[in-house]
Amino acid sequence: MKIRGEEILFPTTIVGSYVRPFWLTGKIFSEGADAPEFESFRAREMYHDAVALAVKDMEDAGLDIVTDGGQYYENETNYEYAGLFHYMAERLEGYAPYGDRIKLHEFDLPIYKPTVLGPVRWKRPVFKPVLEAVQRATRKPIKINCSLGPATLAALSTDRHYGGDVAALAMDVAAAYNQEFKDLEQRGVDMIQVTEPLPLHQLGPWIRDAINRAFEGISAYKVVHVCYGHEEGQPGILERRLHEILPLTHDLNVNMLHFEMSTHDFDEVERFKDFPADKDLGVGVISPKSLVVERPQQIADWILRTTRYVRPEQLCISTDCGMASFRRVVAFKKLKAMVEGTQLARAELTGVPV
Repeated sequence: MKIRGEEILFPTTIVGSYVRPFWLTGKIFSEGADAPEFESFRAREMYHDAVALAVKDMEDAGLDIVTDGGQYYENETNYEYAGLFHYMAERLEGYAPYGDRIKLHEFDLPIYKPTVLGPVRWKRPVFKPVLEAVQRATRKPIKINCSLGPATLAALSTDRHYGGDVAALAMDVAAAYNQEFKDLEQRGVDMIQVTEPLPLHQLGPWIRDAINRAFEGISAYKVVHVCYGHEEGQPGILERRLHEILPLTHDLNVNMLHFEMSTHDFDEVERFKDFPADKDLGVGVISPKSLVVERPQQIADWILRTTRYVRPEQLCISTDCGMASFRRVVAFKKLKAMVEGTQLARAELTGVPV
């Protein structure tokens, strides 16, 4: 993969979220399209310090691409990933910060759906303060995970305006995302990522159209994290569905598709034999659903198995999903193991010792 013009074999990163320091609690950002960015100047200072700590752990572990660590997630509560569902929606015109409880089969989160009361529009920069905090903390390439993708956000909204036309809602959400991505791009972000559980295709082909509309005209590196579900560290609802998801990815206007792989021991890795040659592949080698730190040699073996089906230069190494559930000492050890395993794989493939 090329990052800022430099070719890196098996670049390492995380999906997005990292553990909050124990002293950072509660809400950080104000709600509403017209609200100030931060709840207070104190919240701003604490947030910047927390992002700096998360980035330091990523840099100390040896990651090639860093994120903000999702430090606005209230992960000291049972609502640890609520920010993923709400951060974007609560800052767009047309959305209200309340709605029905999210419940999908066994996936029953104590999180409500945002409610659509009018036409969805982008009004103000949303991830600007997030990007600024990371830029202040590092000179490394930066990836921003911009919440749920437009299709999932539309599907998980309480609609009181579009008359049940989820495709129309999704396209308006996607247009708002597109304006946000253009704003991030001009501010210097390297990679933009959204989270989409792609089997939503069962609802209609608009999921592809919404993702492509969101990324239309964006030259920054574009990533879709295919989320299998992560309910407070428990198994998700989309385990081992690679065979259903991959056919949907060929027409997506993105640079990388990222999949959870470690939690099921890469048992569908052979499915990547038909992976699009024009896209990069992100594979998760760190499980957010286990406190046990992965062995570097196991990670190296997984990476090398994957190179039987895709070119090594297509591969990016990552966590399966967010890491907000862990204690910080466990999360950092997992990052170290990921980097050490990746180094072993590089050495095996290139013949250059670690």
